[in-house]
Amino acid sequence: MKTVNDYQEKSDIEKIEAAIKDCCGGTVIIPPRKCKSEPERDYWLIDRAILIPENTTVILKNCKIKLSDKCRDNFFRTANCGMGIEYPEKISNVHIIGEGFCVLEGADHPRATGDGSKKLVCPCPKNKADALRLSEKAPDRYSYYFLDKHSHSYGTDAGNPNESQYGDWRGIGILFANAENCSVRNLHIRNPHGWSISFEACSNGLIENIDFDADMSRFIDGMVQNSENQDGIDIRNGCHNIIIQNITGGTGDDVIALTAIAGKNYLPGGSLQTTHVMHNNWTKREKDIHDIIIRNVIARCKSGECNILRMLPAEAKIYNIIVDGIIDNSPEGFRNRAAVLLGEPDGSYGRNLPDDLYGIAVSNIISKSVFCIVVAGYISDSSFTNIVNLNPECPVFTVDRENGLRNIELSSIVTKGKETVKYK
Repeated sequence: MKTVNDYQEKSDIEKIEAAIKDCCGGTVIIPPRKCKSEPERDYWLIDRAILIPENTTVILKNCKIKLSDKCRDNFFRTANCGMGIEYPEKISNVHIIGEGFCVLEGADHPRATGDGSKKLVCPCPKNKADALRLSEKAPDRYSYYFLDKHSHSYGTDAGNPNESQYGDWRGIGILFANAENCSVRNLHIRNPHGWSISFEACSNGLIENIDFDADMSRFIDGMVQNSENQDGIDIRNGCHNIIIQNITGGTGDDVIALTAIAGKNYLPGGSLQTTHVMHNNWTKREKDIHDIIIRNVIARCKSGECNILRMLPAEAKIYNIIVDGIIDNSPEGFRNRAAVLLGEPDGSYGRNLPDDLYGIAVSNIISKSVFCIVVAGYISDSSFTNIVNLNPECPVFTVDRENGLRNIELSSIVTKGKETVKYK
């Protein structure tokens, strides 16, 4: 067992890296920072991701880790993946455990935010008044706001010819890839640069006791800046045997998303302008998501534009999923887009096919959202029980396709609305 404060390297990240190297596959303790030359700062300020090797447990003890304005990288990443690693090898027994009150916080001036479809702009005004004021000085640069503000996101790398002008997997807070027997526990994540946690091709995993604080914007340099794609937890292609539980707080984008998107164009591992750090050669890895348990979620999408839970199969399958306990805790007068979103219209992600989402058991949902449960694709051989819809202006189920529901059992449904199931 190694404690980071015992090391005297020049920078915070060098101290953490030295402790991890010396523990040789053991346990590393990160307590509050102590430094004689800079006693006023008790938090860790890192310039690059903390890489976790196989058989390593990182324990955070009542500490805060913050990304510096120089950092365009994750908080934590499994050491098997990253830039230029085309085929990340399997890694086992990697864990991040918080003890006490432990915080991961984004940079004051992030170099990049958002996913691979978001172009960087700095400043990136979220409010119309700021966008109008800036567009008077530079109309070609800021007129985008009136078309689609979600096409751009804040980043100080904007305009730098030597840096990617789009977000990517480096903006994910905690990134585990091709890992088995892995866990992330007991953390508060504030203002991430993109998604907070992503598991890709992971198995036998646990994500629990995570609290989020993000709302798809940041107040930076006197202006509300657009900060896109602040999902809470994303479970990606190839994940199975994973438990997600005791999730709280608010996110800018989806709180929890299961996204099995199997693109046809080959991308090697570590490619930029994508949130996938793994390759997508589906002959060499599994593309489906299955055998997942999600329970005890008390949260909301603070931007109001996304969902508490989303399941998106596109050219892949999602099956054998248990969802038990989602409480939409939105304040009075505020609504998420949906408590549960199932599937997606055929489009940029790929096709949703009739047999791609099945074996889903959903129970104990309380929704105040604009939509309670939306079936945008297809779902079959599944059950929904103990669903409470508190929005009188929407049905319990909004079904976008004529044959979107097949062999579905509904029971104990309570709604303030007039309809239980409405087909568009």
